Amino acid sequence: MRLLQEAHRAFVQERYPAAVLFFNRFIDDAKDSPRLAEARWWLGRAYERLGDYRNAMAQYRLLAVESVTQQADGALYEGYALRRLDDLRRPRPDGHHGDAMQLALSVTVDQLPSITGLVPWLRELAQAGVTVLAIAPAQTPKSGIQAFNVETVRSVAVETHRLGLFLWVVLDLHDGSGLDVRPEWMAATRQAARPDDASRSSVDVAHPGYQAYLEETVRRLARAGCDGVVLAARSTAGFAEEFSDESRRLFAASFGLNGTLEEIFGSMASTDITEQGQSATYWRWVGWKARSYAQWTVRLHKVLRERNPAATLSIEVRQSSLTMPLQGLQQFGEDVAELSLNTGGSLVVRHEGIEGEAALEKLSRRLGGPDRVWIGLSVKTSTRPLAMEEFNQSIADRAIFGRWNRLIHAESGQTIP
Repeated sequence: MRLLQEAHRAFVQERYPAAVLFFNRFIDDAKDSPRLAEARWWLGRAYERLGDYRNAMAQYRLLAVESVTQQADGALYEGYALRRLDDLRRPRPDGHHGDAMQLALSVTVDQLPSITGLVPWLRELAQAGVTVLAIAPAQTPKSGIQAFNVETVRSVAVETHRLGLFLWVVLDLHDGSGLDVRPEWMAATRQAARPDDASRSSVDVAHPGYQAYLEETVRRLARAGCDGVVLAARSTAGFAEEFSDESRRLFAASFGLNGTLEEIFGSMASTDITEQGQSATYWRWVGWKARSYAQWTVRLHKVLRERNPAATLSIEVRQSSLTMPLQGLQQFGEDVAELSLNTGGSLVVRHEGIEGEAALEKLSRRLGGPDRVWIGLSVKTSTRPLAMEEFNQSIADRAIFGRWNRLIHAESGQTIP
């Protein structure tokens, strides 16, 4: 315990580098000590005094997710850590934002190194300034998207947490990548060329059965050690045109309608047309479906925080949806106003190669500061796993976005063996 006393003495004397050294030594040397929670809390405070908010938040996150209730004042320090994490996510008078300037790297599971190479690779990521590792389902030419293995998430979470990194999971709710989707949850599309034809497309995000399944999936991921979930933006247009029998039934019940395809989507002979070229019932349908999706994300956020109150939900939207909201709503289900105000999470704006600084600034003000705004950037990679030289070069090439939190999507240019 003498080392812990020396650490506290250094902190009180404002010798913060020494305090960091002593607290870290105590944590490494006394892994079974009942005072580990105390040491982690004060180590985080020492990092803050040095202006190292990333490492400070890493210590608070460990207190928030590890089981410390059996330690001396463990529950007390866990509460301190949760409140401090919330404080650091808010703007400070000096202009610092605890989550600002965060850097996340998103890779597919098959882009991860082997078990033996995972820890050195993660250590290099941390040294390069990465604060979050996000993993998405892998894709193979034979079986397509592979389902998430919860045990894989659990094992990666253990290693990322040891190095003070957050672990997020990327889910594409619209095409069901990596998910065990039932046939009745699939959406149908009314084809304009053949009004009597309905062809299967993606998953119906308004189907209550699918929503309940995803809520349980997120619960399992949180229990496996996941610190956050990213809901990927829809990859193809056509959100408003998709439906299932169940979502049509629920919509019709909400407005006292019959719910037929002609009633919702109209026909060549329809005269109940607005200036936008669609019937009033059609626009009710678009708004109802987008609101159903937004309300679902609120529930997913609550489920995620059942296990980890500090967990985050991030929703990816297209940059064009900020400047063309009607198109974003109709084609991609991105009601940015609804998603930003009610979910309580962050928004990841997928960069589309167009000017958008003013729109990002407006979104930042709407959300209360830039800490809840991320910009999503895609980079092509030639190595698997991603080499640090290539990663650092991609960051340097995109230095213009450095004032925002960044989520880098590593897109492998290699052919999958």
